Amino acid sequence: MTATSATPEKVMDKAGRRRQVLYWCMYDWANSAYGAVVLSFVFAPYFLARVAEDPVHGQAQWGFAISISAICVAILSPMLGALADQGGRRRTWLAVCTLAAIVATTAMWWVRPDPSSLTFALTLLVVSNAGFELGYVFYNALLTDVAPDELRGRVSGMGWAAGYFGGLASLALVYLMLVIPDPPLFGLDPAQAQPARLSSPVSALWFLVFSAPLILFGPKERPSPESAATIVRKGLADIWQTVRQLPTTPSIAWLLLAHMFFADGVSSIFIFGPLVAKGAFGFSDTQMLFFGVSIYVAAGTGAFIFGWIDDWIGAKPVVMVSIVALAVVSVSIVLLDSQRAFWIASCILGIFFGPVQASGRSLMSRLAPPDKVAKYFGLYALAGRATGPLGAAMIGWVTLATQNQKAGIAVVAVSFVLGFLFMLPVREPRKQKA
Repeated sequence: MTATSATPEKVMDKAGRRRQVLYWCMYDWANSAYGAVVLSFVFAPYFLARVAEDPVHGQAQWGFAISISAICVAILSPMLGALADQGGRRRTWLAVCTLAAIVATTAMWWVRPDPSSLTFALTLLVVSNAGFELGYVFYNALLTDVAPDELRGRVSGMGWAAGYFGGLASLALVYLMLVIPDPPLFGLDPAQAQPARLSSPVSALWFLVFSAPLILFGPKERPSPESAATIVRKGLADIWQTVRQLPTTPSIAWLLLAHMFFADGVSSIFIFGPLVAKGAFGFSDTQMLFFGVSIYVAAGTGAFIFGWIDDWIGAKPVVMVSIVALAVVSVSIVLLDSQRAFWIASCILGIFFGPVQASGRSLMSRLAPPDKVAKYFGLYALAGRATGPLGAAMIGWVTLATQNQKAGIAVVAVSFVLGFLFMLPVREPRKQKA
């Protein structure tokens, strides 16, 4: 027998890497509670039905608040990404953004079922969504620390899959514990909508507990010895230099431009789809639960399977196919009249939600220089939110103009078409063999 002293070290290295991948995926499992419970299936319908003047105005106001949040993300994400690269503290910035989202989400308990709470609710939505989205800048940047190039597609897909199944689990918990029981558990008062209001603090607690491993024990920080003023100055200068150099990195530039549109389309469907299900198709609370379950199962399965396909054929083909499917199905929704047809179309959309997001992320991680990945993901977040104010506002305006929620959601097809066209010139770098 030949002794190999390096074996234990390799085993520890593999164990450590697997642990970091687990922590990284757990963060997506954690923050998905906010997307599922607050943005989509519980708090948003509550806002529409009990806080807003009526569903049409409520959808428009929700869209305008998301627009304001997107402007904040667009302004802050490149600067924070550059500062994280310069200062070497990605996990620290991740913690700051995560806590901002958690605190604002918890405060939604005090949004009462009365139009007098409208401004308070929309303000909390702006703050919580900005923290949620900015956290993705640093979370995405950590992908290069937890996964080698040849495995990045499947690890990215696993993260999105964990997110969708985490959203499913948190949504089921909230519905079974708060929404469905009649009379409500814990002495909650349905007249004051306390079961729906409590869903926000519960999702915030979920976010806090499952995000803690990555924030506390994630990839090692590399703090800079330079002063905060120097880091800020260098970070801002680095942003400007990177933007000026984008013409020399055409694939990154085209990907950013494409992401500007297809990410807006995905987020718009995910935010406004449940509002359409509730307002236009009249889904009951129980139907909303099973509707959410089916969407998240479809999305999680799609993200996981296409993550492996990403490592097999490349990220760009996965993104392109997903965009085409999303565009075709989103247009068809305006023609649908039955709940069953809308349900089926939404599940088809769900299958391609994860792949377009996960493979777009893995593609950027391969294109970006390793020492500047947070900065580039800051620009990636900026691109993803640059048209966010316009997209959400357009849905709001079209909904008000037509008095038709389905017509508002159909606008997103334009975003997918533009995203597809701008993806065409992107050249994906060759990966190492997995």
